[in-house]
Amino acid sequence: MVGLDVARQAEGSPRRVAAVWAAGGSWVGSLVAVTVGLALGGGNPSPYLLVDSVQGLIYPAIGGSVASRRPRNPVGWLLVGVGAAHGLDVLAGALLLRGVPLAAWAESWLWFPGLGTLTAVLPLVVPDGRPPGPRWRLVLLLSVGAVGLATLIAMAQPTVQGRPGEVLTNPVGVPGADAAVGPAFLLYLACSVVAVASFVRRWMTADRDGRRALLPILVAMVVVVLALVAVKVVQALGGASAAGPVVQAVVLPLIPASVAVSVLRYRLFDIELVLRRSVVYLVLAVLLGAVYAALIFATTGLLRNRFPSVPVTVATVGVALAFAPLRTVVQRAVSRVLFGDRDDPYAVLSGLGRRLAAARRPGGALDGVTELVCETMRVPAASLVGRNGTVVAATGTLPPAALRLPVVIDGEEEGELLVAPRAPGDTFGRRDRELLEDLARSAGPALRSDRLADELRRSRERLVAAREEERRRLRRDLHDGLGPALAAITLQLDVAAAQLGRDVRAAGELLAEVRRSAADVVADMRRVVSDLRPAELDDLGLPAAVERVAERISPGGPAVSVRCAPLPALSAAVEVAAYRIVQEAVTNAVRHSGAQRVTVDIAARGGDLAVCVEDDGNGLRPDAVPGVGTESMRERAAELGGTLDRCARAVGGTRVTARLPLEPR
Repeated sequence: MVGLDVARQAEGSPRRVAAVWAAGGSWVGSLVAVTVGLALGGGNPSPYLLVDSVQGLIYPAIGGSVASRRPRNPVGWLLVGVGAAHGLDVLAGALLLRGVPLAAWAESWLWFPGLGTLTAVLPLVVPDGRPPGPRWRLVLLLSVGAVGLATLIAMAQPTVQGRPGEVLTNPVGVPGADAAVGPAFLLYLACSVVAVASFVRRWMTADRDGRRALLPILVAMVVVVLALVAVKVVQALGGASAAGPVVQAVVLPLIPASVAVSVLRYRLFDIELVLRRSVVYLVLAVLLGAVYAALIFATTGLLRNRFPSVPVTVATVGVALAFAPLRTVVQRAVSRVLFGDRDDPYAVLSGLGRRLAAARRPGGALDGVTELVCETMRVPAASLVGRNGTVVAATGTLPPAALRLPVVIDGEEEGELLVAPRAPGDTFGRRDRELLEDLARSAGPALRSDRLADELRRSRERLVAAREEERRRLRRDLHDGLGPALAAITLQLDVAAAQLGRDVRAAGELLAEVRRSAADVVADMRRVVSDLRPAELDDLGLPAAVERVAERISPGGPAVSVRCAPLPALSAAVEVAAYRIVQEAVTNAVRHSGAQRVTVDIAARGGDLAVCVEDDGNGLRPDAVPGVGTESMRERAAELGGTLDRCARAVGGTRVTARLPLEPR
């Protein structure tokens, strides 16, 4: 595993390359020590040779993977050191059998630094390599000191255990050192209890992401403790004593595996298969071992040792039958914990559908999309961005190097789904991208619905604002124009009435002036009424009113032709909207396009009134921005539930097409 890292990280920074080679060298050294130890100590009667050998191989491998990716994090190096100590312990045990004098001394203490590091130091620094807070630094130093002190006392004991039944004099022993073993062990035990308690407290007080990072280690600790306690219980009830080392060899590697998951859980996807299979088979071995032990215990108690071979047979058959279904269950659970729900895209998309269906307000469906992405893919942040660059939903804080996936519906890009990598520098694999693309496609209708709802809201706001502005204009025209004019006419009539008995000629002149004022008031009233609704529509109907628009423009301007098919009865709102759209579109063509000919086509098609205005002018520039007139036409169409499109013609010129529903929608 570490050897693969050397090839993959060869292009990395010098520090990282050095860490890869150092981790790889440590693992190779431990492999050599264990191999030589097993070869030399084939007759070693110690039942814990298997435990030390497994730890001497697995701990440096997993620790090397952590250290090669996080060289500044001491957790990986601690695991490497624990494995190296166990590997050297295997070699020392083998050399002891060969009669090497110093081997007994080395074998008497090499096992302790690894155990002490696992219980008293590692819980204080996982997963980021730092103690929980400044106040815990003293506890960390005390724990390191306790492990070191206990190791030195073990090294300095006057006598050491040699081969079975043999006690040897320690060549570097210190008289009276054995008296300090008890206090040193109690100090180490107290530091271990405090370290484990700090880890549990940190997990209980952490946020969701912090708990998720520490959960694998907590689960591994519980499994190890339960497995060891179960072995002790079985042995106390008369079970086989050889089960203890076997169970330890199986469950103790769960500790480095869980630490690797916590430290590298966002960075292990380049070795995903190795990690997943390692964790799966470790958990599977623990569960099958428990099944095996339970079957042995149960059948032994039932048969009362009458048929010694039957319990083993029953347990073996039971384990064989349980392997396949248990493996499936464990693999699904491990994949879900490590990599989210990506192995079950149906469940992910089904969950997305339920969240979209449960939305209680426009745009509310998008609130849960990014949360679902983070929960499903085990990523720290995700965001949905609309086509105008507005963030419509977000979870977490996105880094600059986020994965961008377009959200496309009906061939039109509605926005983007941005997903943060699990850790800086990570990339998403093929399966990750496929699931994210499916999520992006599924979120497309909701994103479009959110955009349309927002556009409708803003359109309604503009319509309300336009209505209030129109009312304000009417009030101003009536108050400032018609009101004073009518008041003046009233005064002139009073003066004329007063002069009728004295000066008929003057009274006649005043009445003539009143007549002119009244005519001006009538003209103003016609103008106000015409602004509200063109009188031509009531007098002539829509086709003839549009013809009048063409007649007023044609003299001195481009030729305007009108084609109008027979129309059904139109509502007043549709008539006004169609008339104003034609009026604005023709005016724009005359003023801005340089057209020589303008064509207006009006017809009823498919339940809509289709209005099309075409010209042969300059057309639309690629960077053209819709003006006030275009927005006014679009708002008039949208107010009735219709649409308006303005585009360039293939043969040159501009086409404005509006579709207005004949019935309200």
